[in-house]
This record gives sequence, C-alpha cells and structure tokens, in this order.
Amino acid sequence: MGVVRSSLTELLGILSDAVSPERVRFDDGSEPLASQSTDAPVTVHTVAMNRVGRSRREGPLLDLELKVAVECHGPTQLDNMEKLLLAVEHHNQYSVVSSGEFQPDEYDAGIRQGLGFLVRIPVGIRFEEPSGPPAAKPPVATTTVSRRIHGRLVDVHNKGIPDAYIRPHSSATAVVSDPTGHFEVLASADELQHFVVAVRGTEREVPANTSSLPVIIRWE
Repeated sequence: MGVVRSSLTELLGILSDAVSPERVRFDDGSEPLASQSTDAPVTVHTVAMNRVGRSRREGPLLDLELKVAVECHGPTQLDNMEKLLLAVEHHNQYSVVSSGEFQPDEYDAGIRQGLGFLVRIPVGIRFEEPSGPPAAKPPVATTTVSRRIHGRLVDVHNKGIPDAYIRPHSSATAVVSDPTGHFEVLASADELQHFVVAVRGTEREVPANTSSLPVIIRWE
C-alpha cells in the first residue's frame, strides 16, 4: 500500500469508529460493483493533493497534503457531523478547513450534497537523495508522521505579534503570523519543537512544547 493511501486509510478508520455502527463509504470515482451498495450515511472522497515542501527529519522528506471531503447524508446527518468533527479534533495531525480558509468555490466543488467539511491529511514521504551515479533502482519511500501545529506568537505582555516569520526546524515550510499573532504550520509529530522566529528583522530560535495545542510561543 502506498504512503498516501495508508494515511487516508488511517483517517477512514477513525471516521468509521466515530459513527459506528453506521457505514462510511470511500468514493474513489470508479463505478461500484453490482454487489456493493452506494447507500451510506457518510461518504468520503479526495479533493486535492498538494506538495507543501521538503524537510529534513532524520533524512530528507517530501511533505504532501491530501485534502478530502467528508459528507453526511440522511436523517442522522447532524448527529454524524458532530461525531465526525469531534473525532478529527481529537487527532491533531489532521485539521478541518475553516470557513475563512476556503479558496473560491472550493466548498461547493468539494461537498457535492448534504452537509460536510474538508479535512487536511499531512503526509511525509521519506526518500533517498542521490549521492553518486544514478541508481539502478528507484528510491524506496516510507511513511513518517507529520501534523499541523497551530498557535500564537506573543510578547512579554501576552499581546499577539503580527507579521512575524515562523518556521519549525522539522519543516522547510515557513508561515507569517496574522494580525493577532496566530499561525498554523506543518511540522513533525515531535512534542518538543524548535522554531526559527523573526520579528522586525531580529531572528531567534525558540523551543516550545507542542503536546497540547494551541502552542504559545513567547518572544522576550
């Protein structure tokens, strides 16, 4: 099983457990077999897969982000939406696309019918960088766990610091804090993270424990 497929299967298992005994169906766009029923209160299908960047955590990694749509149908759709959103919230490697983050027409294109939401699945693919002549065999990919970290950068008075550059050492991806100091970035699953933070031209390395989110980074 491929790395991306394995990450998707893990999420499908979490969603299935949340609404059990009701069924969660993954729609891959192919015609179902005659013996397969398409009648399910929850349907999941992929929306997009994007390259986030490259990072180096015990070796080079290609960081990807798979985006899937989770749709609820029928008379139990409100109850199922509640259960599914809570299940995703309890697994902080995933994040739900909030209302202010949608691209134009992205919700309408992703949610085909009923109620639903979009979920980001971070995927890290380990690969071997060539160090000499081209290898006769293709690189072997293995999976590693990554997650989205959301938090806030504050000063000594606990006031949010806007427009600051923030990058965890475990990722090649950097973000800029919003007007209230909040940020969200893809990083490794390690609880202790070291962040490179730049505020008004001054750069520092700031460690922070991310075992509970949102994480607060203090600029002192």
